[in-house]
Amino acid sequence: MLATTATRSRAQRRAVRWRKVAVIDVGSNSVRMVMHEVRGRAMTPSFNEKILAGLGRGLPDTGRLNPEGVALALSALGRFAAINRAQKCDEVIAFATAAVREAEDGREFVELVRRRTGLELRILSGDEEARCAAQGVLAGSPDVDGVVGDLGGSSMELARVVGGKFVSGATFPLGPLRNGADGGFSEDKVLDRARAALAGADELAHGHSVFFAVGGAWRAIAAIHMQVAKAPLHMLQNYEMSASDLVSLLKELAGGKKHASLVNQLAKRRAPTIPYASTVLRAVLEEGKFQTVMVSSFGVREGMVFETLSDAERLEDPLEAGLAAYVEPDSPSCQFGRALGDWIDPAADHLLPARLARAACRLVDIGALLHPDHRADLAFELVARAPLPGLTHKDRAALALAVAARYKRGVRSAVSDALLDADVAKRARSLGALMRLGAEFSGRSASLLRHASLHCDGQTIEFRVAPRQSVLVSESVERRLQQASEELGMSHILTT
Repeated sequence: MLATTATRSRAQRRAVRWRKVAVIDVGSNSVRMVMHEVRGRAMTPSFNEKILAGLGRGLPDTGRLNPEGVALALSALGRFAAINRAQKCDEVIAFATAAVREAEDGREFVELVRRRTGLELRILSGDEEARCAAQGVLAGSPDVDGVVGDLGGSSMELARVVGGKFVSGATFPLGPLRNGADGGFSEDKVLDRARAALAGADELAHGHSVFFAVGGAWRAIAAIHMQVAKAPLHMLQNYEMSASDLVSLLKELAGGKKHASLVNQLAKRRAPTIPYASTVLRAVLEEGKFQTVMVSSFGVREGMVFETLSDAERLEDPLEAGLAAYVEPDSPSCQFGRALGDWIDPAADHLLPARLARAACRLVDIGALLHPDHRADLAFELVARAPLPGLTHKDRAALALAVAARYKRGVRSAVSDALLDADVAKRARSLGALMRLGAEFSGRSASLLRHASLHCDGQTIEFRVAPRQSVLVSESVERRLQQASEELGMSHILTT
């Protein structure tokens, strides 16, 4: 499970305002705008559009940007600028990467964009692009160690992250447009070229076990892996793969025939470059001797937003920030959820880790307006696929199972069955049962919850109610206490 520091959780107490931030990414192949609703460290995309302009097509031969690509890019950027004005964005971050920085007419293109659209394009250096890719990964997965790799149209960046901090980065001339991947592909030649470019790469020389894959082509490969491996949770963010298993798939994808229908189904636009992207990724994994590959849906664009945050915002736990964006912090539901998180603490040793347990309590009412016959199952799906950063797939399954168990005893999911061992599942169900007890007793009121307390010695769970509030103990409350004790595998006592 992804770790966070105590400093992060303490950073949540200050007020945070919403900002609307548009990020425009002028790449070698695509031009994209993502509009983020930013609240502290939480970044929720509200608009996402791209066109495949192909600015870098032909660049190695001509040294100049592709004329048709320039026209397409200008048209798209004019549209994006108009949308930003209409949406009254608080901030617009516009940048260009390898094709524009390497083309002899790159500066001319930047000036043309400024005159036509009013957008000020920042040309990122290769080192800056590597750093921003790393910052993007860290924005969603704090405190990790490993190597971040981002394959773009004209270049590939590698960056080292240690203890949740960017250490170093470099760029390599390995993008598919630079190497003619759209006009013919030779697996042996690409593999030799990639190995030669990566020989002696410092980023691959430190024995890191985890490789973080960024970029559309590698995410498409991960989506194919999900389908082939029958992954229980189809979500790209923090999807983990065994490097050796992935290399086997990469060899098949490089051949171009096996999985062809799946490639066309899941990545039709990228199908011509999938063999190339597979071969380069294989070279990186073999050269770096990685054991695990983790996919990041966050990359350079999110890294650019992350760099605009204050120091305090960067210290936030991304899960906490995501919850604040997902559940209105000042709502009665959130206030009850926070109180419930404190209330269950005496049983903490028998529940999910505190970070996940408190997150589950914050989501205690997520199913309140759903149909009661399907509430538990729908709540599981909502939580498992919620736009909450800082979670592994196992974290998501545990969190979702706890919230679902808050609504229904014995709820099952193929996702949690596949991802969780028996002990974690028991802890999640026990947490859900205690959440249900607290909600039942108090009517989901933080003020009434204060009149009861839990005491747990590992053998017995005791539910103490202030004598003057014994009227709140109904038959239903007693039943919820019994069910919670059964989930915990303990006896129970009701004291009033």
